[in-house]
Amino acid sequence: MVRSLVLHHCVSSALVPSLLLAATLVQAAPALSDRIGLPDDARPIWIGDQRYYVSRDSWFMAAGGDGRYTPMPAPREVQMAGADMFDVIAYPMTGQDLRQQGKDRGQCHRWAIDQSGFDAVRALEPPSRLQANTYHRALAACLAGHHYSVQ
Repeated sequence: MVRSLVLHHCVSSALVPSLLLAATLVQAAPALSDRIGLPDDARPIWIGDQRYYVSRDSWFMAAGGDGRYTPMPAPREVQMAGADMFDVIAYPMTGQDLRQQGKDRGQCHRWAIDQSGFDAVRALEPPSRLQANTYHRALAACLAGHHYSVQ
């Protein structure tokens, strides 16, 4: 049974590697004889009703019915995800070193998961808008509570 993977416009760049892994496990690329211009390790991924192939951060699309694939820029939905709607810009206000910043961010990430029910790092599907908003707000509030200036 072949299952398709659909990415919605709200997918974060943090999710794309996880989604690509899921696509790799779910569905194989076309047979070698049908992959003109497509790398051997390319895997299919569906965005909306369009099938793309991805290989090492390179995107490909069928050029027609003749089995040829052409390189292309990442689809708009993936490029938009680069805005990283889950991340919070936080500046350490009390001189926290990199180790402390990592520890604080990890604690706040776990707290944001508890508050929203969504893990931006491990999710295989995009969250609802409510979950995404709650995660983002919880992460920002927690970092502010740990003495970071949050934007």
